[in-house]
Amino acid sequence: MKPTMNQSQPENDDAKMRELILYVAQLSWKDERFGAVKLNKILFYADFIAFVKRGKSITGQKYFALDEGPAPKRLVPIREKMKKAGDIAIQKVSFSNFPQERVVALRAPKFEILNDAEGIAIVNSVVQRLRNMSADEVSEESHRFAGWQIAYERGAKTEMPYSLAVFDFEGLGIPTPALPQNLVDYGKQLYRRISDASSPN
Repeated sequence: MKPTMNQSQPENDDAKMRELILYVAQLSWKDERFGAVKLNKILFYADFIAFVKRGKSITGQKYFALDEGPAPKRLVPIREKMKKAGDIAIQKVSFSNFPQERVVALRAPKFEILNDAEGIAIVNSVVQRLRNMSADEVSEESHRFAGWQIAYERGAKTEMPYSLAVFDFEGLGIPTPALPQNLVDYGKQLYRRISDASSPN
């Protein structure tokens, strides 16, 4: 049994994840580098950045740490149900001699199910930021996220708590908000105390 970590996130919402997959696939249909790895990373960044910005993700899905980086735990079963329902097709292509499984949207997303204009704006920015990156590049970048590193150290497929996102803005590719000056001063004082205590007499 794979280890888990304490979670701080809403319940899974497969309906929202289905519509988000369709939306991402529509946005990415001209991206020749778009495949399963990039889809995983777009969903991850969108959900975790949304959590940082407003305290809740877009889909409520749980994510775990894979070799290639973060991924939604339920992506495979959700994708299979979507294939059977005729919502998507999986196109097997080759890019730079590497095989890709590209999700192709066969219907428009139902935005009334997502019901999240702010979340859609976050998705748009994530897709744009990753558009010119290869699967290897987006995978490597996602490895910078401290949440993935902490979870992966406990073993592949360990769940990644959303709460870790608030400690690593840079790893998510978003600017670190400025801290109040009193907290900056306190941090400097604390650092000096620790440094003085650890200095040899």
